Amino acid sequence: MPDKEKAAEYKAKGNTAFAAKDFEDAIQHFTAAIEHDNTDHVFFSNRSACYASLAEYDKALEDGSECVKLKPDWAKGYTRKGLAEYFLRKYDDAVDTYKAGLKLAPEDPTLKEGLQKATDAKYEVPGAGVGGGSGGGGGLFGNFDAASLATAAAKNPKIKEYMKDPNLMQQVTMMMQLGQSNPAMQQQMLMQAMQQDPRILEVIMAMQGIDVSTMGPDGDIEGAARDAAEGRPAASPGAAQKGGAEEGRAANNRTPAQKEADDFKNQGNELYKKKQFKEALEMYDKAIEKEPNDLTYINNKSAVLIEMGPEHYDIALAALRDVIERRYEINTANPGGASFEKVAKVFNRIASIFEKRKDFEAAIGMYHKALTEDNNRQTRNALRELERAKEKHEKESYLDPAKAEEHKQKGNEFFKGNKYADAKTEYDEAIKRNPTDAKLYSNRAATLTKLMAHPDALKDIEECLRLDPTFVKAYSRKGATHFFMKEYHKALQAYDKGLAIEPDNEECKRGKEQVVMKISETNRGEVDEEQIRHAMADPEIQQIMHDPQIKMFLQTLQENPKEAQKAMMSDSKLMDAVNKLHAAGIIRTG
Repeated sequence: MPDKEKAAEYKAKGNTAFAAKDFEDAIQHFTAAIEHDNTDHVFFSNRSACYASLAEYDKALEDGSECVKLKPDWAKGYTRKGLAEYFLRKYDDAVDTYKAGLKLAPEDPTLKEGLQKATDAKYEVPGAGVGGGSGGGGGLFGNFDAASLATAAAKNPKIKEYMKDPNLMQQVTMMMQLGQSNPAMQQQMLMQAMQQDPRILEVIMAMQGIDVSTMGPDGDIEGAARDAAEGRPAASPGAAQKGGAEEGRAANNRTPAQKEADDFKNQGNELYKKKQFKEALEMYDKAIEKEPNDLTYINNKSAVLIEMGPEHYDIALAALRDVIERRYEINTANPGGASFEKVAKVFNRIASIFEKRKDFEAAIGMYHKALTEDNNRQTRNALRELERAKEKHEKESYLDPAKAEEHKQKGNEFFKGNKYADAKTEYDEAIKRNPTDAKLYSNRAATLTKLMAHPDALKDIEECLRLDPTFVKAYSRKGATHFFMKEYHKALQAYDKGLAIEPDNEECKRGKEQVVMKISETNRGEVDEEQIRHAMADPEIQQIMHDPQIKMFLQTLQENPKEAQKAMMSDSKLMDAVNKLHAAGIIRTG
């Protein structure tokens, strides 16, 4: 039985620790709370916030997902899950998560901003994505991005004040640079540095467009977190004052009939969220009756009709087309009732109907018309999303495993006749017809190898193994491709993986023997500069070379070879790294 009283005590302790930025201690308390009551979604939400603050996004995602699972109608859970997915560069998932959250809380600023950032990253908008402001980079957060930090400082006076501390900024710069050479050490060093100065994390997160102060646990005494726990969207005092003033002026300019129409519209919006569509339509009809010259009410009514199913699409289309035709008449009767922005939203609504009908060309046309009225980012992203959906639909419509098999057989015949370019053309078509057949990629890789297009061959082999990790033939071809590229250390790894699945595979055995002989030969001869270039471009070799233990070993190897040999024999991890360097030609024993 859950002990809710005990769980609440640990939650309170966790909130206190979080406020003090002692995230590891907070995690312990929230974990204890979960042990006493694993049915409370808030505990998982709070622990997710802690893990995100420590840049442990895999764990943050686990807790965010569990929070959403326990309380799928709580919008805040989607912000936790979406944030973790964003920093894990799972942009497609993050977009879906933020959209799901916005269905519950359409005006939540955190969800809106999260969706915008994730969508921009998904479509590779310049400057978007984790660390995208300066062209990406290594580590958890990319490169140091002065422009993004300046933008954050303009929005957040606290960040602006932090930037005046040269010691703090020096530590931040060092931490970001560390991510380029050793991401694992960056995370370790960041966790240590945060214990001494939590501001470091705040500045780094600010560069990513994230305000740490909005990540607080739910149920604490801070305003933003308290608002979130009560279901209210957080907003800055300045924004609230500005928005209130603008809304007040707008409200004062409305006639009594328009104010009544707005009230009906608001009631309709609430009913729509509750999926009470019939009642929502009644409210929107009342709003239209009070003010027939405002596109917003017709547009909202059409959204309800679309949700009610395909049989209502024509009714919605007729209403939307009618107001487009009468836009100038409407705007004359009620200035602003058919503003450019409102007309753009009507075109967007029409586009959504065409998209649901899979009439992608017509939908794209509507989005383009919307952009001529109001060129905003939301519509541009919707257009990109639609173009991707169109491409996906066309690919799926093209699928035909039977025809794929026909093209595969033709490709095989061309390959046997040494007509490799023709074989590739047939395999290309086969893959379009059946992109889930691993053997097709393997066959095309063999053809690309014959055409000396080794990097492209490797891409196909990787896709083949992703589809079928047990396909030994692919490991054999992978080993051969690496061999031709003089990446002998990778060739050995590929053959070893194939032999681990099928120990008696002759191709893998012969291939490995050939590689071992070649490594021995290159160690006795002159240095192969091409081999060294390939090796030094390999991230795994780079990481090994930057390892302090390896640096110390290489120095010992020069000064005292016997001692180095002894150290290697007593440490399997070190031996494995040295063998890779030896196979790559970095260490020579000849």
